[in-house]
Formats: sequence, C-alpha cells, structure tokens
Amino acid sequence: MLKTIKDLIIVILVVGVLILLGVIVAGDYYIALKEHRPPDESVIVLLKMALTGIIGVVAGYIGKGD
Repeated sequence: MLKTIKDLIIVILVVGVLILLGVIVAGDYYIALKEHRPPDESVIVLLKMALTGIIGVVAGYIGKGD
C-alpha cells in the first residue's frame, strides 16, 4: 500500500489535518452549544477551504504518478 516515503508523508499530512479540523469544529460546536449561539461562520469557512486544499494536494499527488 505505502510504497515510498512520499506516500507515507501524504497519508500523515491528510490524517493530521483532518484530525486538527475535527478538533476545531467539535470545539466550536461545543462552545456554541454551551453559550446558546450559532456556530461561528469563520470555522465553517475554514473547514470548507481546508477540505478543498486537501483534495487539491491529494489530487495533485495522484495525478503526478511516478
């Protein structure tokens, strides 16, 4: 599955960013629930932009080939 160190780096990068985004979004939703307010719009925008970036990085890596 992971043939080179580049494959491992991409996997670690994607998993790390997804975990970080999950913590940020879960924390914002938790705070919003406790303060009885809607979730912050900037967190949603961050999530959208980060997911788009991850898709771009992975697509570029896959499209490059060997």
